[in-house]
Amino acid sequence: MNVGWVIDAGLFDHYRDQLIADIRAQGHEVKLIHDPKAGYNWDDEGCSYREIFPQDACAVVHGDIEIVSRISRERLWKPGVFATFENFACSSYYCHFGEHLLNNDYIMLPFGELRRCREFLFGTLGRDDKIFVRPDSPLKLFTGQITSTTTFDADMELMGFYDVPANALVVVSSPKSIVAEWRFIIADQTIVTGSEYIDSEKFAPKATIDPKALELAEIIASSAYQPERVWVADICRTDQGAYRLLEIGVFNCADLYACDTAAIVRAVSEVALDTWRQQV
Repeated sequence: MNVGWVIDAGLFDHYRDQLIADIRAQGHEVKLIHDPKAGYNWDDEGCSYREIFPQDACAVVHGDIEIVSRISRERLWKPGVFATFENFACSSYYCHFGEHLLNNDYIMLPFGELRRCREFLFGTLGRDDKIFVRPDSPLKLFTGQITSTTTFDADMELMGFYDVPANALVVVSSPKSIVAEWRFIIADQTIVTGSEYIDSEKFAPKATIDPKALELAEIIASSAYQPERVWVADICRTDQGAYRLLEIGVFNCADLYACDTAAIVRAVSEVALDTWRQQV
C-alpha cells in the first residue's frame, strides 16, 4: 500500500522538487496544494485541500503551520500530521531535556507580566543588560529575540503587535551566542537524517553533520519523552564549544534544509502506514 503525500507548492523551493521525486520513486502518491489567493483564506475557498485524498486515507502533510494546524484539528487523514502541538511547548519538554538545553537557566511567566517583572528578570538572568525572550507555544506567537534594557519597551511593543494574549506563557533566559545549528529528523526514536543550516552564524544549509551534534541528537531521540512518532530536534554549538538542544519541533511544518529527502520519505511513510493500520 502507498502513502499519500500533501506538499505545499509555495514552500520549500530548495528541496521541494527532490522531495516530490523521492516520493514518487518509492511508489507513493503526491499532491500539491496552493495557498489561497491574497486576501482570502482556506474557508473562503471551500477548504479544497480536503478533497485531494479520501477521508481516513493514509496521508502525510508537509506545509506551513496554518495548514498543518488545520489538518491536526480536522483529522481528515491518518496520520495526516504528527502534530500534538502541546507536546512541543517548552513547558512540556523542558523538564525532560533540562540538562541538554541551551536555555537551561530559564523562567516561565505570562507575557502580560514581562513589564512588571522587568527589573527582576534583568537582575536574575541579564548579561550585559540583555535577556532572551521566546514564546512557550510551538505556534510561534512571536519570534524569540534578545532584548536589552534600552530596547525593552520597543521590543514589547513589537511583540504586542502580534496580539500575544496576556496569559500566554513566555520563556526568559540569559542570552547565548550560537555559531552553528543542525536539524535532525527523528522517527520512532531513531535519527533518520540531519542537516547543518547555520555555520559561523550564517545561514548555509548543507548535508554536513558534526559527530558531536549527532551524538547529542541521538541521546535526545532515544529519550523516554517522545512528543510524536516523527519530530525534529535542533542542536546548536555555542561560541564556547558546547553542544546543546536548541529546541524541538513538528516535522510536518519544519524546513528540511539539506536533509536526505529519500531517507525521510522512507522512514516517515513506514511510520504513517503503521499508524494508519493501527487506527483503521
